[in-house]
Amino acid sequence: MNQVEISIVIPCYNSEKSLEELNKRLINTLELLDVSYEIIYVNDCSKDNTLLTLQELAKNNTNIKAIDLMYNVGQFRALYCGFEVSCGKYVVTIDDDLQHPPEEIPKLYHAIKNQENIDAVFGKYQEKKHSSFRNFGSAFIKFVNEKIYGKPKNLTMSAFRIMKRELVETVLSHKTISPVIGAIILKSTHNIINVDIQHAKRKHGKSNYNLVKLVKTTLDNVLNFSSLPLQTVSLVGIAISLISFLFSMFYLIRYFFTDAGVPGWTSIMVLLNFYAGLILISLGLIGEYLIRILMEVNGTPKYKIRNIYGQNDSEQKNV
Repeated sequence: MNQVEISIVIPCYNSEKSLEELNKRLINTLELLDVSYEIIYVNDCSKDNTLLTLQELAKNNTNIKAIDLMYNVGQFRALYCGFEVSCGKYVVTIDDDLQHPPEEIPKLYHAIKNQENIDAVFGKYQEKKHSSFRNFGSAFIKFVNEKIYGKPKNLTMSAFRIMKRELVETVLSHKTISPVIGAIILKSTHNIINVDIQHAKRKHGKSNYNLVKLVKTTLDNVLNFSSLPLQTVSLVGIAISLISFLFSMFYLIRYFFTDAGVPGWTSIMVLLNFYAGLILISLGLIGEYLIRILMEVNGTPKYKIRNIYGQNDSEQKNV
């Protein structure tokens, strides 16, 4: 496989309305940049005509590959798929909804090209055009990344980024079934910088992120690469046990040396509910870890490719 200078990896889901404009702007930008390139679209089992659009794009340009997955795997695993197929010296990830302007790619490329010790450059939005709900989720993930993965406070993570090939290979070496790209990058290198870029409003449809996906992404960020939640629950359990012991001593002394009566019904119910809630939370947390362990050990594949369109001689790869 001949290496190109830049690989663009784009996970796609129900994005037929934006793909032609995105592709045209990408090609114009990369041609002006005057580098060898490839554009890899990963169709994550879209329900609209995304695949047909991608097949047409791949048919008309030898620099384009369209990967069709057999089932929906989510953005991060679709990116993994694109990474494994890519061959670029530098790999750019960009969304399919036109909120990441392709014209900003040269800023990322020149930033990483001019600094040998930098492994990744993340686009930092000067003004985010996401919804308040999406911004809230991003802020919480930012907090998690800082507390668990040691992300510097002055570093902004985003899905619009460029990475060196060595970092991409390091990311791929993590064989987890539920990869979280940003967290893996933070675990793999500290040589990351930001570049200010524009962020556009969404032109078509609405974001595929909802409360369920936000919760799942948050759990993946917190649980997949850290035992901190279990350690926290253990510490809380120890603290509550000590407090309970002190209360027991207090009531025991009170019983023998004062005329106080039996503690009231309200106090008992509050304590029972509190401990029951703590037990349920602990069991739920342990359950989440067990689910992830089961997924890791049962051999579930991260993705399954049905076909790759646009390879040399119209080859279709079934992986």
